[in-house]
Amino acid sequence: MQQLTPQDAVFLSMETNALPAHIGGLAFLNPSEGDGFSYDGFIDFIRERLGRCERFCWQLQEVPFGLDRPYWIRRDDFDPAEQVSRIAVPSPYSDELLSELTGMLFERPLDRTRPLWEMVLIEGLPGGRVALLWKIHHCLMDGASGANLSEQLFDTTPDAVRETPVELADSARGGRRVPAASLFDRALRNAVGLPARQRHYAGRAIKGLFRQLAAAPESPDAAQQKATAPAALFNGVVGRRRAVSWSTVSLDDVKRLKNALSVTVNDVILAITSGALRTYLGERNALPDESLIAAVPVDMRASDDKAIGNQVSELPIRWSTDIEDPLERLLTIHQNASAVKAAAHDGESFDFIGMMSEAMLPGALTLLMRGAAAVADKVPLPGNAVVSNVRMTPFPLYCAGARIEKIVPVSMLAPTQGMNITVVSYCGALHFGIVHDPELLPDPWELSGLMPKSLNVLQAALDRKLAAEPV
Repeated sequence: MQQLTPQDAVFLSMETNALPAHIGGLAFLNPSEGDGFSYDGFIDFIRERLGRCERFCWQLQEVPFGLDRPYWIRRDDFDPAEQVSRIAVPSPYSDELLSELTGMLFERPLDRTRPLWEMVLIEGLPGGRVALLWKIHHCLMDGASGANLSEQLFDTTPDAVRETPVELADSARGGRRVPAASLFDRALRNAVGLPARQRHYAGRAIKGLFRQLAAAPESPDAAQQKATAPAALFNGVVGRRRAVSWSTVSLDDVKRLKNALSVTVNDVILAITSGALRTYLGERNALPDESLIAAVPVDMRASDDKAIGNQVSELPIRWSTDIEDPLERLLTIHQNASAVKAAAHDGESFDFIGMMSEAMLPGALTLLMRGAAAVADKVPLPGNAVVSNVRMTPFPLYCAGARIEKIVPVSMLAPTQGMNITVVSYCGALHFGIVHDPELLPDPWELSGLMPKSLNVLQAALDRKLAAEPV
């Protein structure tokens, strides 16, 4: 039995039927390189991998009355076949049909009475290909740890050595549910330290607030921290419907910009998305005069930390959508991001939600989070959309012998943010996944198609700059 961390528990507290808190991906599988891919074979593959991915066997146990954070217990009667289903894309196939089907499957919340993950094999793709959609609750892992888990789950060769399936009835540890009285007793003992934690985090919050108020108005980090986002057309009350569109660009092309201008890959991703949004919103006469703000998750792990779970902070970074020149926009984004990240790593910013998760009882935090979500459209926007970058392997992975050709990330939406852009770096390419509420983002495939075009504009601007420089 293991208790959820405060940050993991936040993702349970913030979840509603309209705003499910799971993340996932859509992998495109090519079975032609293996010995044959089948639904039954995939089920056996998952059974074999449970020894590597123990958290797939974990289930939540809530504490009575929300007096303490929930616990993970290991299921001793768990059959992965109950977590996997299959479905086919209607014929004739199109990416738009797959997008709609993926959205319908993804918008349903996970069942908290079962392990908090699901997988769906989607058949009917061209050339005998298959898509694998997976959903994993954010309380179980963040994007970076999800990438680590994917590398544990999948193989590096199509003919990997078969593993012995885990016999859960024999190997389960602590599989029985813990009596409510025992959890109640633990909660009372943990509550003893609550007043001290409240004083500690209240002090940190007050110091952080005064630090922001005292920051010089002209300093870049002060402008970043005090800015609120102008509303864009995809900002509004988020409904239950979901859909996803996608596109792909070359990682080498992105790295060329990174190296030539001494910026980061994430800076280039922000510039690509910023340029695409300038075009998309400009064509609809909906581009705000002020810059949009991207909410950028930052992995707070040490470089050698492979632990599953959430260790992430979200930083507001000006997207520079108010700057027309593509290279100036990229360099400004780099300056903006550097200032905000430096403040975060130096402890000069504070995470209000993270502090509340430490200082409040989970039941009270749930009421606070859901109440805040209900009135989110009545308060200033902290950010227009999440833009996240997850790094996976530079070499191909295989699922039950089938080559994974590409992985489209599928993420969650936040209140008033009807769009999320997540990028996965895999096998020499960057794969953009745009998850959205179809009622808030019209023509999503136009926006996803603008990502490669935005990169082309940046490359052309770099070529002109290099050509103008003296030899």
